[in-house]
Amino acid sequence: MANSFVQLINTNQMKRLLCFITKNFHCTFFVIAAISFFNNTNAQPTLGFNKILSGFNMPVDIKNANDGTNRLFIVEQSGTIKIYKKGSVLSKPFLDISNLVHYTGGEQGLLSIAFSPQYNTTGAFFVYYNNVNGDITLARYLVNRTNPDVANPNSGAVLFSRPKPSNFPNHNGGSLHFGKDGYLYLSIGDGGGAGDPNGNGQNGQTFFGKMLRLDINVRNAPYYRVPPDNPFVNDPNVLDEIWALGLRNPWKWSFDKQTGDTWIADVGQDEWEEVDFRGPGKAGGSNYGWRCYEGHAAFNTAGCKDRSNYVFPVFDYQHNVSDGGRCIIGGYVYRGSKFPQLQGYYICADYLSANSWKIKSNGAGGWNVYLQKSVPAGIISFGENEAGELYASTSAGDIYHVVATNNFVTVPSVSNRAATMPTFVYPTLVDNSNITMVLNGSYKLVRLLNMNGNELMKRDITGATGNMSLRLPQLSSGTYIVQIIGDKTIQQKIYVSK
Repeated sequence: MANSFVQLINTNQMKRLLCFITKNFHCTFFVIAAISFFNNTNAQPTLGFNKILSGFNMPVDIKNANDGTNRLFIVEQSGTIKIYKKGSVLSKPFLDISNLVHYTGGEQGLLSIAFSPQYNTTGAFFVYYNNVNGDITLARYLVNRTNPDVANPNSGAVLFSRPKPSNFPNHNGGSLHFGKDGYLYLSIGDGGGAGDPNGNGQNGQTFFGKMLRLDINVRNAPYYRVPPDNPFVNDPNVLDEIWALGLRNPWKWSFDKQTGDTWIADVGQDEWEEVDFRGPGKAGGSNYGWRCYEGHAAFNTAGCKDRSNYVFPVFDYQHNVSDGGRCIIGGYVYRGSKFPQLQGYYICADYLSANSWKIKSNGAGGWNVYLQKSVPAGIISFGENEAGELYASTSAGDIYHVVATNNFVTVPSVSNRAATMPTFVYPTLVDNSNITMVLNGSYKLVRLLNMNGNELMKRDITGATGNMSLRLPQLSSGTYIVQIIGDKTIQQKIYVSK
């Protein structure tokens, strides 16, 4: 791929390696040791998706308030925002503006939320939606001063509202995020229609097809001002609010919370989906090329500048369901602590193909991109909590905790292995109906549980030692727990990939 080094690794390679382990004990030891070495040097972490919630209506955004409460705010496209707090979803919505939102099942609706960096002091947060006329709208709301789990629905103040060009319902964008500089950033699609018929992507006199940057520390109307260092404030051909241009439909984008890097997943037209990247010192004033270019490929270059004027993606993929897709859903760079093997990877997925990718710098000015298939279908958004742990939501209304599933066993030295070999299960990434338990101890029972703790299978294994094959029932893709019960109880997660 032009201007980038891309390495695609199919997780089936890892599956075949895991399934190579035979029933011979010594062979098992050395193969596991080899796998552990491979994992620590060259292997990439395998993503798992643990379902934690369900029953939402198109959960298109997941955010935290960074206020020390560890709550997740889940945005439903129909116009409500719900709180996930201490293991459960609160019955009363944080905010319900469904009477203000135009939502009929397409791309319009309530699309994003972002909390002011001074939220603990001001109680201010911002929402982006299509109003009842379909106009893209940015509004500020305030939290209820006596109940932090409820917003004041009467506190709404509209910063701006713009009618959609030609009344197209699609390509609204968009996501809200605050940068390390304290300013609010908003991505907006080109306004809709195939091929940007109104030429909005390269038109500096419209918000459509742009990323905006706003100073929202303003008490009175219009409730925002233009930061003085915005890149186009002295350019009469470009609106002052614009931070970057040349976007088609940047449905999901994010900042790396550690570095401030910008990652934009821009949904493509006919052939290519793309992921754009800019460092914190280079993002302002960027032109990502649409409608002149789709990915690296020329789309409609009539009236366009030389190619050198545009920022091209670090990763793009074609419209096929094998190793690509048709609708990129941007995620985040993992900055949590629970899965150190994921540290620094940008994670994204395709809405239609159920493919996902991990992207990371190769340290030489290029990028390594790793493909993983068979993630949950219909991912429409990602989110992160205050600690940097990642979540994903689907159009079916499910919320998943994004985890690393490869849980390789640390094997003791050869001289001690017969006495100290632990009880464990392999493979941990399963693409067939069997797993193997290596039993070292006295066990009576094995159980298979889903992530809600429901028992799916139970077998009597009294007296069994050594290697024992276990046939699994028909399972959907996802994470499960194998529980081996005896003098002590061993639990190990497995991930079933269909």
